[in-house]
Amino acid sequence: MTPEQVVEAASAVFARTGARSVDPAYVLASDIPLELSGEAVRARLCVFTDHRGNEMVMRPDLTLPVAGLEAERLASGDNGPEAYNYAARAFRLPASPDDPMEFTQVGFERFGRPSTPEEDADAFALVQSAVAACGINDWRMVMGDLAVFPAFVDALGLAGVTAELLKRAFRQEGGVAELLAGAPSAPEVDLAHRLSDAAPDAAETMYLAAIRDRAIPMIGTRSVAEIVDGLKAKAAAADAGGVPEDARRAIAALASVNCAAQATAVVLSGIAREHGLAAVDPVIERLARRVDTIISAVPRVSEAGRFRSGFGRRFTYYDGFVFETFAGALGERQPIASGGRYDGLIAGLSGGRAKVSGIGGVVRPDRVVRARESMS
Repeated sequence: MTPEQVVEAASAVFARTGARSVDPAYVLASDIPLELSGEAVRARLCVFTDHRGNEMVMRPDLTLPVAGLEAERLASGDNGPEAYNYAARAFRLPASPDDPMEFTQVGFERFGRPSTPEEDADAFALVQSAVAACGINDWRMVMGDLAVFPAFVDALGLAGVTAELLKRAFRQEGGVAELLAGAPSAPEVDLAHRLSDAAPDAAETMYLAAIRDRAIPMIGTRSVAEIVDGLKAKAAAADAGGVPEDARRAIAALASVNCAAQATAVVLSGIAREHGLAAVDPVIERLARRVDTIISAVPRVSEAGRFRSGFGRRFTYYDGFVFETFAGALGERQPIASGGRYDGLIAGLSGGRAKVSGIGGVVRPDRVVRARESMS
């Protein structure tokens, strides 16, 4: 199949649902994706300055601009569930050398439907139907749930500032491991306390001066404001007593979960029982319902699906079920299809004026073609 044929095949699957076809704005104000995309994605945004001096980005995916359309619809007073589908271009610096900067996403976004395991399973099954229509039946997938880690942290009964720091660290690659590696040093805590006493702009200036005096280069994609906030939170957590050893063991056990999809509930329940975290039972029961429903709809998941506790952090607007589908010789950074739930996104885009659930999924035709070629 050519890329055009893959686009046509996947589009036909999503169009049959009756979703409204859209091609939203190519260009977004930079603050939208910068605030809602994780560190790994921010570094790949195509950023430019317009003729008025405003920082803008090319749309890095279709979810954000389509969600913007939905926020505008709701603001106009048009309520009720809505669904959109698209076959449109997105722009990101490549994740791998053989990926293009400009590529097509074929997908859908659904808003205002019940946020249930059954709806999650239905969205996943729809994406897999599109994958099958593109001629790929030999695939593997990884799923996660971004509600699981926060639920475990809340059940540990930690000081509020420590719990929030752990949740923030979870969204950063290696953040939890770094946090648990040891208490911050005395100079680090002293600097953080001084930053906490300063106004935001002064705190950023103070931080930059401190690393300049120590000849420490700025490395990574976190902004100075984010680093300053992280230092403040880390020192506050240390002041509150840090992370107790029993909580460290529970978090380490959770962070290591990488199991067959059908074993997910058993594995998570085992960790919860061992560490006396009965409060997470409802989250695990919901996850178990989702996995069972997914396997009923797409039986191949029982042999080709896995659950990873740390999966799905790259786009920070996701807040629940997430998944990626892989095929052929393409690597772990090159899924041919992906999707997930983002129930808080519309509230974030509308400043809290509208709150509706959201879930979506996409197929990458360029990767589908390459996966098919590697399998032939």
